[in-house]
Amino acid sequence: MAFTRIHHVGVVVADLDAARKLWVDTYGFKADESRSPLPHGRHVTLDNVNILDLPVGESELEINWPNDAESGTGRYLANRGAGLHHLGLYTDNIEEDVRRLEKGGLRTVVPPKGSSQQRGGQRVAFFHPKENLGFLLELWQDMPANGEPRRPVRGSGGGITRIHHVGFVAPDIGEALHLFCDVYGLEVDEAISPLPDGRTGNDNVRVFDIPVGESEIEVIVPQDTESGTARFLASRGPGMHHICFYSEDMEREMKRLRDAGLQEIGSVSRGRLRGESIGWLHPKSNMGVLVELWQDPVEG
Repeated sequence: MAFTRIHHVGVVVADLDAARKLWVDTYGFKADESRSPLPHGRHVTLDNVNILDLPVGESELEINWPNDAESGTGRYLANRGAGLHHLGLYTDNIEEDVRRLEKGGLRTVVPPKGSSQQRGGQRVAFFHPKENLGFLLELWQDMPANGEPRRPVRGSGGGITRIHHVGFVAPDIGEALHLFCDVYGLEVDEAISPLPDGRTGNDNVRVFDIPVGESEIEVIVPQDTESGTARFLASRGPGMHHICFYSEDMEREMKRLRDAGLQEIGSVSRGRLRGESIGWLHPKSNMGVLVELWQDPVEG
């Protein structure tokens, strides 16, 4: 039993056509039309949503548009607005991982769908945000049809090649690490963010980097009450904060996105970790999603 990668990052939107224009036309991601054909994507009866699956590296952006204002996703959109909605982790044994998370105190809201004996398709389960640092967690397992499960469809947009990390803001280091390490079974990369204090990040925060496949979960804990991250925590509560994409050419990508009308926050800067290049794009021009771009230092 293990979480082997970030399967998807779920985003909720009020306008599916506008979301397609943003993430497909502007960012350049391509829909996996074998699963979610344009323009309306795939319909999921579980919560009466239409979904666009946009591969990014080994993961996906999952764009969710609710058809019913009274559904869980519809109520979330009405109460919280468009933006990051849930995290989907890929498991190689959904039954075992559900039992482990329940034993760790998480509450199942949708038990595993389907059967461990089914051929093809997928199985999913959902866990309530209340015991889970304020965010909805989905587990996903593809079931083998002819010997092997479906391999992820790799995707990119322009020079964006993968999800570098998903940022989660938390009020307490111990609580967050207990969830992701003790309950989920993941491990902090201590070469980057050594325990017990992690690393210092911009905006007066402590940061813990937790690898999942080719991506990371980035836990962010504010150290004051005045920073942007602290104000986010005070107004929105703990949970998903931003998504970070890896860029092969930061300057080019930021210029491309600025020229397309997206609003940059500040300017490209050097991070404190390895001298990486970091750029930010405002949620107001990203349908409620705070976007970070990241590029490691170029050798030579």
